[in-house]
Amino acid sequence: MSGLSLEKKRAVSVPAARHLPAEPIQQTEPVPPASRFDTLAEEILSDSLTGPLAPIAEAIRDGRIPEAATLASRTTAHAARALGPRHPEVLTLGELAAYIAYLTGDVRHACELSLNLAYRHRESANPAAAYANVLSAAAAWRAIPDPASALPLGHTLTTLWTLLLTEPGPASTDDPHLLESARERLPRLAARARAAGRPT
Repeated sequence: MSGLSLEKKRAVSVPAARHLPAEPIQQTEPVPPASRFDTLAEEILSDSLTGPLAPIAEAIRDGRIPEAATLASRTTAHAARALGPRHPEVLTLGELAAYIAYLTGDVRHACELSLNLAYRHRESANPAAAYANVLSAAAAWRAIPDPASALPLGHTLTTLWTLLLTEPGPASTDDPHLLESARERLPRLAARARAAGRPT
């Protein structure tokens, strides 16, 4: 994630994801724009999340990540029943859940959640939010250590990304090499999976 200022009345820090990238990104690859993970980190640090999101953000700031995960899961389920699965508040709660999964190193789950949210935002005609979630999914996807698990998610990611690229919205005006970089990783994943004796 991009660097964030921590100059506040009280010092806070958002924990880093507890993993190393499964496949280091080459220096020649383009740097992606801000994902939803980046903007959520900024919102958490600035205390700008309110309502049911606030206690989750506070738990993250304090490093109480398991508690934040429990709060996010319980609050999301309650809000979805009361407001419906595509309500903006429910979607933001889902983004927080994905971000928490990323922080704890559960990158596969973070990728799956972010892809699901991206599809929901696309269906709700919100291409900017869909693209931000795609970028979050891409960040998590690159850190999945098992190539056989990463491969099908990579196909889902690039398929959705391609759809957004052909539709009005920020994806259509962004650097096309970002998507191409993700596509180029797929055969490398397939080769690693075959070398490990895993089906592809």
